[in-house]
Amino acid sequence: MASSVPKRVRASSAPRPGQSTVALAVVCTLLGLPLVSACGPSTGSANGPVVSAAQSGAADPATAGSGGTTTQGGATDPAAIGSASGGGASDGGTSWVLGAPQVAAGYPQGRPPADMVQRFNTDTRQNAARLGVSGTPVHAYYDDRADGAWIFYTGVTGSGFDPDRLHDILYQLPAVNDDGAGDRTTTSAIDAKPGPHGGRAICNTVLVRTDMLTTAVSTCSWFTPTTAAGITLVSKADGTSTKLGFTAVDVAPIMRAIRAEVEIPRQ
Repeated sequence: MASSVPKRVRASSAPRPGQSTVALAVVCTLLGLPLVSACGPSTGSANGPVVSAAQSGAADPATAGSGGTTTQGGATDPAAIGSASGGGASDGGTSWVLGAPQVAAGYPQGRPPADMVQRFNTDTRQNAARLGVSGTPVHAYYDDRADGAWIFYTGVTGSGFDPDRLHDILYQLPAVNDDGAGDRTTTSAIDAKPGPHGGRAICNTVLVRTDMLTTAVSTCSWFTPTTAAGITLVSKADGTSTKLGFTAVDVAPIMRAIRAEVEIPRQ
């Protein structure tokens, strides 16, 4: 497996204007899938209630199933992703509900391009059907101005959810697709710490390496008996993005921070 693992995204390298658009278009073309907001003229997890890319994959194979992860610099950072068992304090049977405040974890709501939102909404419906969850939907688009990214948040409040079953639907072993022309797509999943509210969490990533660049789209999702939700980061296509893509290492902490403010105990 080691020889088939693509090189990591260099988080510190700022893309040239337009590169993010090209990279994400390549992701969609190679996979033949509507990776939510990642696809479309404007612009890639865990899925809808969970979002986008999750429907196809997750973290780099080098990190999958490790309970930790390798940062883009190569150092091991067990706290960045974590394991399901080390995810946080028990919720003590608390019944949670989801909301969408105007600001969550310091990120204000924003307005992504209409075609990006349309793609995202279409995939959200497909993913909800795949997970077999229903209830009261919620979503918001948060603006990560520091990193030049849109944070897509979507979820559903319901009842009788099985966090383990939903987690397992999104889990997959690392898979690599090489088209023989130098383009390689890696999909995988890795457990993540869900945070103090408990439940289960998982991050999915689609990693694409072409002759031009390497990019990643990741979604981190969480589940409790009453909530199912996910966070996806997508680089903006306006030249303000500081990265070509976002791995589970990037998204998991943001997922936990946003979850802490959008998920509250049922009154």
